[in-house]
Amino acid sequence: MNQDKYYFFNEIFWMSLSLIGLLLLGYAIGSPWFLFSLGLLAYIFWHLRQLTRLILWLSKNELDMPPDAGGFWGDVFHHLYRIQRHNRHRQEKLLVVLNRYKESTEAMPDATLILGRNWEIEWFNSKCENYFDLKKNQDIGQLFTNLIRSPTLLAFIEKQSIKNRNKVKTGNMATSQQTLELPSPDNKRILSIRLIPYGNKYLLIARDVTSIQKLKTMRRDFVANVSHELRTPLTVISGYLETLEDHLKDEPVYTNSIHLMQQQSHRMCHIVEDLLLLSTIESNEQRVLKNEFIDMNALIMMLKKEALVLSHGRHVIEAESPSGLKWLKGDRNELQSAFSNLVSNAVRYTPDEGQITIRWFTDEKNQACFEVQDNGEGIAEQHVERLTERFYRVDVGRSRDTGGTGLGLAIVKHVITHHQGKLVILSQLGMGSIFRCVFSKQMVK
Repeated sequence: MNQDKYYFFNEIFWMSLSLIGLLLLGYAIGSPWFLFSLGLLAYIFWHLRQLTRLILWLSKNELDMPPDAGGFWGDVFHHLYRIQRHNRHRQEKLLVVLNRYKESTEAMPDATLILGRNWEIEWFNSKCENYFDLKKNQDIGQLFTNLIRSPTLLAFIEKQSIKNRNKVKTGNMATSQQTLELPSPDNKRILSIRLIPYGNKYLLIARDVTSIQKLKTMRRDFVANVSHELRTPLTVISGYLETLEDHLKDEPVYTNSIHLMQQQSHRMCHIVEDLLLLSTIESNEQRVLKNEFIDMNALIMMLKKEALVLSHGRHVIEAESPSGLKWLKGDRNELQSAFSNLVSNAVRYTPDEGQITIRWFTDEKNQACFEVQDNGEGIAEQHVERLTERFYRVDVGRSRDTGGTGLGLAIVKHVITHHQGKLVILSQLGMGSIFRCVFSKQMVK
């Protein structure tokens, strides 16, 4: 028999037995229904009394021993006490976990906020008081968008909110990894802000990247200054080498040496020019993009002609571009330089009789893509992620033979990023390589 049925039938049994006994006793003394009614009232009074004791015990909200009671109500008090004690232990464990969580978040080096679906502040750690000038006693429940007077941050939050709503509609709840860098309200530090949606809430994390930005600025300024300083002596050396070549062209002993020195000086000049170009692009990353639209069909054909000139007939070069996808918004000079870099790399590193394809198309996500594909030797997986680093080379000797500086892909990545795109590199050894520039819908007309 189930436990609930046991309690029910046990109580019915003893109640019936008591009332029948009173009824029989009443027949013996000549008042059966009086004793029966008196017993029934006593039974009801007993239940009401135990119910009152239960309410008074529960209203104390303390882990006291339950009142003494027998029978049915004794079991009720016992089980409620056991449940209350279990819940109290569980609350204590949860309180310990919560306190540890609060201690860990307070110890985090980043400012952390929990925002509701309408951007109301539900919780934040002490770092937020320094970074955003928030006050725990008065800002909990306030709208974060009302307390922060930064149009850039508000635009970023609105953009992330729209993306999150679209992900909810499509069922794709992948976490966004976009970040925003902007000065803090007191302009004492640079903050890198990330907004992570979960459920109907948002987790906002702000990291102090002031020192990192200072190091980047120092590196950029150092590279720019050194490159400027190197340009003048290299120009002088190149000029004197040309003069020596003219005067000693009839001296075979010196001709070869001068020719090698000219090659190395030209190589150094190319490195300096690329460093200056990269420094210029990095320093201008925050500037507003040019509002000109580039005819991509015409640019693709021009890139194909450049590739044919560089190839000298050693490769099969094809170009593909649909008629419906024509215009790309951005800086024509920067984009043309980046695309030309990818095409020239494909020509330099693809063996003779190899095939190179230049494409302009729309992928399955309706994003515009510029792609250069070759069927050359390919690149090992461990090198792919580092290809856009400055001066990184898969094969140093081969790069020197082809005249590479190790800066081309770094320049391409910065240009594409500045145009709200990303550079995707797909390659396998023996299978060729694909260098794809992916642009958002807003950059296409």
